[in-house]
Amino acid sequence: MITAEMRRIVEENTIGLVATVTPDGAPAVSPKGTMVVLDETRIAFSDIRSPQTARNIGINPAVELNFIDVFRRKACRLKGKASYLPQGDAGYDELLPHFQKWDTLVGRMRGFVVVEVTRAEVLSSPIYDVGATEADLKAQWLAHYTALMSTSSGT
Repeated sequence: MITAEMRRIVEENTIGLVATVTPDGAPAVSPKGTMVVLDETRIAFSDIRSPQTARNIGINPAVELNFIDVFRRKACRLKGKASYLPQGDAGYDELLPHFQKWDTLVGRMRGFVVVEVTRAEVLSSPIYDVGATEADLKAQWLAHYTALMSTSSGT
């Protein structure tokens, strides 16, 4: 289900957006920066500052995750059911090695959210319909963001 291309999009982008449903039924989207693809059907992220996300998942486990590759103009959309593993849970200790690349944050991880993916797809910009290539788009958007950074006022 999670293909090699989807894994690349997830792993090369530093932020994933997680959509949950609040207790009153409203959508809630939150950025998460500690995503790991566990296998072809599961993805996980840590709870560092995610009390509302954890609460929402406890009430309604339906989630959607989005990752956007701004350079290649592609995205990965994953839908599924989430579960929360708090620190101290046996499952927490099993997942912890996957998060060691964030060694400075490991001590602040209060739990993990694991999503069993039930639907996965890659979305691509309509620019591909008229013959654009990944290489061309990557070069174009890299130049765009490089120019933005070089003209920004110190930020």
